[in-house]
Amino acid sequence: MQDFFDITVNLARILGAVAFVIGIIRFKRLTKAEKWYVFYLFVVFCIEYISYALDWFSKDGNNTFLYPFYIAGEFFTITGVFIKKLNLNRSYFILTGVISLFFLSADQFLSSDLYKNDYSKGISNLVIISLAGYTLLQEIKKGIAKDRFSAVDKMIFLYFTVSIFIFIFQHQLMEFPIAYFTAFWSVNNILCCLFYSLFIKTFLTLKK
Repeated sequence: MQDFFDITVNLARILGAVAFVIGIIRFKRLTKAEKWYVFYLFVVFCIEYISYALDWFSKDGNNTFLYPFYIAGEFFTITGVFIKKLNLNRSYFILTGVISLFFLSADQFLSSDLYKNDYSKGISNLVIISLAGYTLLQEIKKGIAKDRFSAVDKMIFLYFTVSIFIFIFQHQLMEFPIAYFTAFWSVNNILCCLFYSLFIKTFLTLKK
């Protein structure tokens, strides 16, 4: 099971990098809202490969300090997608920026006994799910022509919904044999692979 977990982790990293590179190549074909998908992939790409480099070169391999950066960057860029798609006022970017800074620095002013990054991740996911769901409902309600990234938005809704449950139960799973923990996280890795694959497919099918 550990081997399968390692394979899915590395595959997700590779697919994420490929999606980011193709997104950069197709960047000029994207609308202002769609460009935020590439910004999201950029954040993930940087965090993943900085983490990988630390694992490779650092003796202790401690990369937990990157987690708040991942949560904040992920939150700001994905909410940016839906703020643009919903044509919301620019002041919403200020709001999501402030919330992102909170995710980034919450452990600096909250007791470590009370604060868990998982709470930030849970709140972040709930907001993202709400925005994604509302955007999809608006498309159906208004009869808007199919959005080019509609499939990606649906996957965002699914992926972040499942992620909430994974982060809720991960601490309980640590009390079980490691095989249970790795199997649980392998589900997340497989969803990541599907998520990035959908990005790749969408970017490749874009027309000028």
